[in-house]
Amino acid sequence: MVIQNHTEYAAAAERANALSDAPEGSEAARELAALIDALRKWDEDHAGENAHGPETNPEPLSNVSRDDLPVSGLPGNLGKLKAD
Repeated sequence: MVIQNHTEYAAAAERANALSDAPEGSEAARELAALIDALRKWDEDHAGENAHGPETNPEPLSNVSRDDLPVSGLPGNLGKLKAD
């Protein structure tokens, strides 16, 4: 079995899920093994597509003072404010 597209992949995954408790040695277990092989092959062939791992970090900010930090929340110079 060879999976050709995302629709076939989804159908194979659904069928494998339905067969997940097939008795060992049965025809259903053999079908499940073939589905798992096809799903693994698809995953290996398409590993780089839609991979959502950690993004690379940007270069460190070199000329940024504490007052210019690019974060949300209170400004770094809050202690410099005077209460009147």
